[in-house]
Amino acid sequence: MKPLGRGFSLIELVVTVAIIGVLLALGAPRFADYLRNAKLRSAAEMFLSGVQLARSEAVRMNTPVEFLLTANDPLPANVGTVVASASGTNWMVRTADMGTFIDGKFGIEGAGRGAGQLTPVRINDTAAPASADPDAPPAAPMGSVIFNGLGRTGLANQGVFKFNNPEAGVCVTAGGPVRCLKVIVAIGGQARLCDPAVSAVAVAAGDSRGC
Repeated sequence: MKPLGRGFSLIELVVTVAIIGVLLALGAPRFADYLRNAKLRSAAEMFLSGVQLARSEAVRMNTPVEFLLTANDPLPANVGTVVASASGTNWMVRTADMGTFIDGKFGIEGAGRGAGQLTPVRINDTAAPASADPDAPPAAPMGSVIFNGLGRTGLANQGVFKFNNPEAGVCVTAGGPVRCLKVIVAIGGQARLCDPAVSAVAVAAGDSRGC
């Protein structure tokens, strides 16, 4: 006699599928937050790479090099006409005499958006919901940083560029889900990425992620 095999009943399958559906529904919002934060970090890291490229090229060529935010297309053909804008989402690296194009990126790159669509990531945004954040962006945001042949800037104070994603909500510092980040450019030219949500206590204890 062969042993009788027993499969799953219809009720057991329905219950299993229902449990999987509940787990997916609970996990979907967290996964969406993770993706938004990952895109914001990617944009901030790409921006940081651009700033560091501008500084290294200034030292290599021993000539002033400009890193600028812009609303124009950051293409080689536009190297002499692109205008710096503190609210721009694209960026360009060029010699300060506007004669040589070094690099340029559109804000939508890596954002999952196509041509003609706006990037969800904002830089130094002061509109809602960013206006509710106690960690405010600079009152006078800058659209351009120029590095000299020694890798130093001509800034009177450090440059601060804050990244947020208004489509995803408010920053963690305002009680929201978005891990907003900052790129800080020192007067001496050094640039770093930091997280304003890291507490002052943690920074004092040696946490290098903090601002």
